[in-house]
Amino acid sequence: MPGFANEDELFKYVGGIFEKGFADPELGEKMASTGMVFETRCTEPDSSVVVDLANHKVYKGGEGGPTPDAALIMSTETANAYWQGKVNLPFAMARNKIKVEGNVAKLLALSPLGKKLFPVYVEALKADGREDLLV
Repeated sequence: MPGFANEDELFKYVGGIFEKGFADPELGEKMASTGMVFETRCTEPDSSVVVDLANHKVYKGGEGGPTPDAALIMSTETANAYWQGKVNLPFAMARNKIKVEGNVAKLLALSPLGKKLFPVYVEALKADGREDLLV
């Protein structure tokens, strides 16, 4: 299963789908109303993106930003598959493919909103000719 080469790719593709979601009036408002800040923290290679839903901001892990309420921790391969809708979050958590730190209930409540971003993610990969990342 393919993953990201570096933190810049994680930021571009995972951070990018949230930036597109923020631009959608309905989805952006729903995301903001959660008031949540969460982090996608990856291994292989070590990389991180922090998403501040309330303020419609995305930060590369080393750029500061607010302290996350929760973090999803996984390999970049799992992150890539997850954002394509190929990984069931509760099942992956049970199998330790995804670990969660912080407010698990709040993070799971975001799942329906995240599902609306799956097609945006796949389209971004296709638009950039990144068939190597499609699963």
